[in-house]
Amino acid sequence: MRRALPGLLLIAAITLSASPAAAGPWAPDQNHGYVKLWLKYLYGFDFHAGDGNTYGYGAYHEAFVSAYAEVGLVDDLALVLHAELLRTFHLEDPRDGSYQSHVTPGDPLLGLRWQFLQEGRFVMAVEGGLRAPFARAAEVQTVYGTDEGNPPVGRLRIGAGAWDVPVSIGAGWAEDRWYVAGSAGYVVRSEGYDHQLTWTAEAGATLAAVIGVRGRVVGVHSLDVWFGEEAPGHESPSGIGNGTSYVGFAVEGDWQLEPGWYLGLTVEGGLFFLSRQTGGPVVSLYLAHAF
Repeated sequence: MRRALPGLLLIAAITLSASPAAAGPWAPDQNHGYVKLWLKYLYGFDFHAGDGNTYGYGAYHEAFVSAYAEVGLVDDLALVLHAELLRTFHLEDPRDGSYQSHVTPGDPLLGLRWQFLQEGRFVMAVEGGLRAPFARAAEVQTVYGTDEGNPPVGRLRIGAGAWDVPVSIGAGWAEDRWYVAGSAGYVVRSEGYDHQLTWTAEAGATLAAVIGVRGRVVGVHSLDVWFGEEAPGHESPSGIGNGTSYVGFAVEGDWQLEPGWYLGLTVEGGLFFLSRQTGGPVVSLYLAHAF
């Protein structure tokens, strides 16, 4: 899945909870913030097509390098940047066992988070942004199935080619050693693409002085909402393009190397309603700094 996503997993510094590397509606203080760099690897299998069927296809791998940063501009207002610095895709042709590889930058997201309410340990925030289509909107390779005759089941797409405007509202409660948070959002997409309904629910805790853990469930649901010419759904294992939907999970843990510095591991996967993307586990290794 992506996580890709689709601007869908924002990692933020939580100032009231025990772990500073968790997602949620908290905004850092002025001139404070959080930066994160990670390497994501996907081992793909079983393409979940838009027709509801699942097809076996050639071996598929993704390796992405991504960065996230947020900084408090003034009290309760933060600037947020999420950028996939490098995307690589590697797809096998099962007809002869050959591979093709494709490299591209990702589509950066720039946004603002306003923490408009704080009552004790409960907070609420709204967040909005703009994702620009930097990556080339291209279908670069035919995806062949592994059934007899190797019928084509899709086309690998490495760029969406559309502008996204995500808006969400989130809420969270943070105690000294644990927190819970959730959000609901809507993504307006250009080029006649389906708009998206998004949501998250998560919880995290500190198990020891230097160890934090988090769990997260996320949903992205494409909606057939457009008032102009509608674009067709894209059948790509990358899930990049139009019509992708899923409910997925993430489990994350980090170790504090020294004050303000964290080394972490995230494992992600799909749960339900996967459409127009591959199945398969995603593993990310990250380094983060809270300042």
